[in-house]
Amino acid sequence: MLIALLVAFTHPNPQPPPDLPPSVYRERREKVMKELGGCAAAIAAQGAEPPGPVTEFRQDDDFFWLTGLSEPKAWLLLFPRAKYRRQVLYLKARDPELEQWTGRREPISPALKSQYGVDYIRRGDGGEALLASAPPHECVAIIAPPGDLKDERNDVKAVRQAASALGLKLVYKRDLLVRLREAHGPEEVALMEQAIAATRAGHEAAARSTVAGASERDVQTQMEFGFFGAGATGLSYGPIVGSGENGAVLHWGKNSRILKDGDIVVIDSAAEYGRYAADVTRTYPVSGKFNEEQAKVYRAVYQAQEDVLAAIKPGAAMVDLQEACEQSLKRSGYLEKFIHGFGHFIGLNVHDVGFSGTPLPPGAIFTVEPGIYLPERGFGVRIEDEVLILPNGKWKLLTANFPRKLEDVEAWVARARR
Repeated sequence: MLIALLVAFTHPNPQPPPDLPPSVYRERREKVMKELGGCAAAIAAQGAEPPGPVTEFRQDDDFFWLTGLSEPKAWLLLFPRAKYRRQVLYLKARDPELEQWTGRREPISPALKSQYGVDYIRRGDGGEALLASAPPHECVAIIAPPGDLKDERNDVKAVRQAASALGLKLVYKRDLLVRLREAHGPEEVALMEQAIAATRAGHEAAARSTVAGASERDVQTQMEFGFFGAGATGLSYGPIVGSGENGAVLHWGKNSRILKDGDIVVIDSAAEYGRYAADVTRTYPVSGKFNEEQAKVYRAVYQAQEDVLAAIKPGAAMVDLQEACEQSLKRSGYLEKFIHGFGHFIGLNVHDVGFSGTPLPPGAIFTVEPGIYLPERGFGVRIEDEVLILPNGKWKLLTANFPRKLEDVEAWVARARR
């Protein structure tokens, strides 16, 4: 039997995502410099050092968006008024002994400079380098987005110290990266569409495996195999597989319950591709059909989605779409059972940056995820899709090939289990 299983098994062979060309990152940095009003600026990598010996370092989103660099302790310096060295990258010093454990790092060279599309690349402390290169400018700008009221970032401290030491004006541009990152370029949209395609394969596996007797963990593993087999490079977030009463827990993470006939299963799980996230939720009936009460709730959630989509018009903001969602659920009588926002921005992070109160710009991508949670009835329903804003107030449902309507979900489950 084991031999037969091995022979029948076809191993997927996904290809790694292509790196974005250096010109993309250079153009992003040029956009930042145009907004600086002639001020110099510095931003340092904030990605956390891996906690384990083989855990991969993950760069913070802002620094990655500006550089494409996945190394800790790096600095980017921007000098709009410099004649030659306008975009400067500082990397941490090499450690040959450490590289035997973590992998070889490239030496400083013209090729490495070209790889990152900068004017100058060196090793060392970018904060100290700011002192030497900022004087031709009349001001220095803080572009690091605020994290909390107690700001301890090394780059913020360095910019403030440089302003004081050199007698330069200190300018705050702390919403700049949020504003620029909110609108995605075509190269980002393409990567997110790949993440969504891999997510579709995983949810196909979930539709097939949400059967009585399986565990929530069984469904998770089948789904993740589908993600990676379709080319995913990671998971966007920890998978949520909530069956029965667990479906009424918004961020259920134990995934330990055994599925029972008559359950519905809320599955909130998605793939990542080339650092860009997807985010999709579907609710599946274990028996293949929703019962009368489940169907009533499902249709109310679906109608809330439809009402949010209908509210996407020129000038619409996230707060407008939140209001549309709440009004829809109020009409259906379930507003008190809606315990979260209608959606969120998505990009390099599953909960990405963006402004809730200003008109959605072309290129913005966000989720629409109304949900109704009935712990007293032993179930919940959530449907989550992704929307891309197009010019002239138009929009595109990026997850259009995922069944959403109740009858289509039931048909999808039936096909998947044949």
